[in-house]
Amino acid sequence: MSASTTTGQSPPTPPPRAPLYCDWLWHTVTVLCDGTVTCGCSDPFKTRNHGSLKSSSLREIFAGALIAKRREDLLAGHKCHKCALHDSAQGKNLTPSAPYPRKLMLEPTIKCNIRCINETCNIANDAAFHLRREDFLSWPLYTKLMDEAGPHIQELVFYNYGESFAHPKALDMLAYAKKVNPRLRVATSTNGILLAREGVVERIVEEGLIDSICFTIGGVDQETYVRYHKAGSFEKAMTAMRRMVEAKRRLGKSAPLVHWRYLLFNWNDSDECIAQALRLREEIGVDQFKFMLTASPIEGRSLRRAPGTPGFAAIRQWLAFQDDYAADPLQEAGLWSLEKSPRLGPFSWTGRTARVCMKPVDGQVNLRLARTMNPVAPKQAVKLRLPWQHEVAANVGAGQWGDNLISVPVEFHDEVQITLEVDQIFSPLRHSDSHDNRELGVMVCMDGVSAAPNPYRTADVSALKVKGLSRGSRGGEGWA
Repeated sequence: MSASTTTGQSPPTPPPRAPLYCDWLWHTVTVLCDGTVTCGCSDPFKTRNHGSLKSSSLREIFAGALIAKRREDLLAGHKCHKCALHDSAQGKNLTPSAPYPRKLMLEPTIKCNIRCINETCNIANDAAFHLRREDFLSWPLYTKLMDEAGPHIQELVFYNYGESFAHPKALDMLAYAKKVNPRLRVATSTNGILLAREGVVERIVEEGLIDSICFTIGGVDQETYVRYHKAGSFEKAMTAMRRMVEAKRRLGKSAPLVHWRYLLFNWNDSDECIAQALRLREEIGVDQFKFMLTASPIEGRSLRRAPGTPGFAAIRQWLAFQDDYAADPLQEAGLWSLEKSPRLGPFSWTGRTARVCMKPVDGQVNLRLARTMNPVAPKQAVKLRLPWQHEVAANVGAGQWGDNLISVPVEFHDEVQITLEVDQIFSPLRHSDSHDNRELGVMVCMDGVSAAPNPYRTADVSALKVKGLSRGSRGGEGWA
């Protein structure tokens, strides 16, 4: 029995939480393609739903109780669920924009014309899985929104999830926004493929529909490009970006600012790919260019260009980071965050591939694996690749650990690195009521197991420091 209990004293009061702030709650809103108003650029499942434009005006929603309560919670130091877009409130303007936000992020459509390999895009493009009540923002709802709020906002971010130019009236939407507010700054991001159609970029440039545009193109040829941008065309994407620059020159226009965002993966980060991308940048004459270190898919992370490596230093002047990128040793090894089960103990989920290290005991290691018990999940098969060029099929337990006893040659007595390759991926979001949209392989027992280190890293790096550098990598600003 504690002393405070015997004397009747109350436990000590915890120190007050530091007040937090988020621009998305004070000065910005996001409108999804079904009319839902939410906040941030990382809420595909509408968990921070503030209301619908079908039943309320934007002014009513922005001044409503839900947004006010979330501001109060942040100022009290309570973070929004599964969101990391907040910042310290110190030195910030804590008077919300009124009666309308300064910035509006608009999602014309949730659908995309290609199938990029990341968890959210895979779900958004699934014909059997509807994230929105409607897949395209209707013209009447859009014009109603712009008639109300357009004259008052300063910036329109014309994208969220989906490919904005897949909307059949995308250019008309941009023209209407500029008509309602000629001073409105419009920023957008695109894979570029649909802009290769005849006359599209010419209309954008001639009518001044966009102030800045980001082309996301991760590769230097079809082979390196299509590994991530499934069903995409490198030639069409580059043609659109090239023609945009040429149209600006021909028409004597300064807008739009053209930015090329090159997504870095372990299949397009070689010295040859880097050199070719920089040559294309110069040849085309884009206004801005960045190599973007990405966090998804987990097995695609660039290790060669990660912080703390010579490859990182070589391209530092052109580097940017996704919002959720960090030099996390687990994720660099293809493992998700460490979890703990009362029955199974400490474990990590894998992605499609993962690399782990183990120290042999009596000439053996025992790698323990398990799969989910969800009855509709695929029954994954796993291959283990060993450093002595030996490949074996793994034993994977169903809801319990399956042992994989491996005899280790004497020359590997200090440590063994094992690579796991999973043939099928389990998505909790597809197979349960979970909002976990990760693509998961199998569980690895982490007792006596560590994440394999990045073989290219020569210096320590702070994950928190790296993560802080990612701010502004989405949205109209921060592309430079």
